[in-house]
Amino acid sequence: MSTVMIKVAGEGLVAKAHRLADPGPTSGSSIVYEVTDVPEGLSADDVVARFKGFAAPQDRYEIAFSELPA
Repeated sequence: MSTVMIKVAGEGLVAKAHRLADPGPTSGSSIVYEVTDVPEGLSADDVVARFKGFAAPQDRYEIAFSELPA
């Protein structure tokens, strides 16, 4: 299992964040989420694609991969 950092920009753009980014709000209007327990064999792009269909919480920045829609 691995972890992928995802950044959601204020205008809604979802992209991979730097692996050393801290989860939570950034100095801009973006929020960085840490997606944990990502199964081996999935790329960061796969996680980003699944995250796009997810209504991310505004008060919690660590998301289990199992919470993301299929």
